[in-house]
Amino acid sequence: MYELEVKVKQLSVRRLLASYWKPDPEGQGCRGCPHYGNVWSCPPGLPATDEYLAPYSGCFLVGARVIYSPETRARAVNQEEADRLREQGYEKVAKELLLTLLELEGQVPGGRCMGAGRCILCRRCARLEGKPCRHPELCRYSITGFGFDFARMVKEQLDFELLWNPGGLPEYDVVVAALFYK
Repeated sequence: MYELEVKVKQLSVRRLLASYWKPDPEGQGCRGCPHYGNVWSCPPGLPATDEYLAPYSGCFLVGARVIYSPETRARAVNQEEADRLREQGYEKVAKELLLTLLELEGQVPGGRCMGAGRCILCRRCARLEGKPCRHPELCRYSITGFGFDFARMVKEQLDFELLWNPGGLPEYDVVVAALFYK
């Protein structure tokens, strides 16, 4: 169904902010996303990026390219089927990456991770019902929600291009998360 290509890059928080951060206090860059305002890990309501990252000196940026087989891509005949296939590939990898980084947090003094896109721990986020997060100890903010020039960062640091294919599956999807340390 898919193959994985994983890359890890270590960089300082100072460089991350100086090179890729574009202040976006209201998360306007995420406004077109269907998860905006609907998932606790996404804008609006994230802390200020520079303040949130101030305690950290560096991070491990982790990227995984979920490469779909030609047969899998051919089965994505409509958006519903593409979404189902993406759930079996991209979503599965994103969740595994988040759970792995959560484990590593405990082994890195002062470590804290950011997830790949929206939190996917729950099938339906409690934010949609106006309730607090069901798993605040596990929920992590989305790295994409913090105002980084995400496409450029992923290209320059991990050498992955972001691809899009409305109505189907692209050749691959890219999952990116980070583990920050003091």
